[in-house]
Amino acid sequence: MAASSNSSLSGSSVSSDAEEYQPPIWKSYLYQLQQEAPRPKRIICSGEVENRPKYYGREFHGIISREQADELLGGVEGAYILRESQRQPGCYTLALRFGNQTLNYRLFYDGKHFVGEKRFESIHDLVTDGLITLYIETKASEYISKMTTNPIYEHIGYATLLREKVSRRLSRSKNEARKASVTSEEHPTVEKISSLVRRAALTHNDNHFNYEKTHNFKKESS
Repeated sequence: MAASSNSSLSGSSVSSDAEEYQPPIWKSYLYQLQQEAPRPKRIICSGEVENRPKYYGREFHGIISREQADELLGGVEGAYILRESQRQPGCYTLALRFGNQTLNYRLFYDGKHFVGEKRFESIHDLVTDGLITLYIETKASEYISKMTTNPIYEHIGYATLLREKVSRRLSRSKNEARKASVTSEEHPTVEKISSLVRRAALTHNDNHFNYEKTHNFKKESS
């Protein structure tokens, strides 16, 4: 009888809420992606820059063009600089190298740095977060596609869970992207910055990175 009681108690402690359940294989994959993401590489300005904002460091290169910024980045994944707009003095841009292209984002400061909703204490933290977000967003779709065609995962139920979970998150991200879009200062392309899920269970034993919402560096055309 005691054994039966214990078994019943044990079974009742298992949550049946699919929203809270995260398969270890998904956690492991996202942790792996975070480790693989490009690391920030600050390109330092060798000379003194006049009128450099006090909250920017030597990654600030003053008033330079997109072309000059691209040349300074040298095609290195994760490399970044800050610059002031030639056409709109007083407006600042983060130029970031990712996916074999240079992405430009309007940069703001209100005591903390941001390009979207999420604030950061430092430019380094902002770029780190953005690179991981971009990398996971790029790679996760490939992973989900593999899982949906793998009969083992389909049998366990992982594929269905992942499809539903990620679809919900990406749908929210697209809606938020429309609300948080900013226009580039030197190009008709609209740089849309949104909130997206990226920190999904980086450890197996805690919830510190359990699908925490963060900003995203996703670049879209108008």
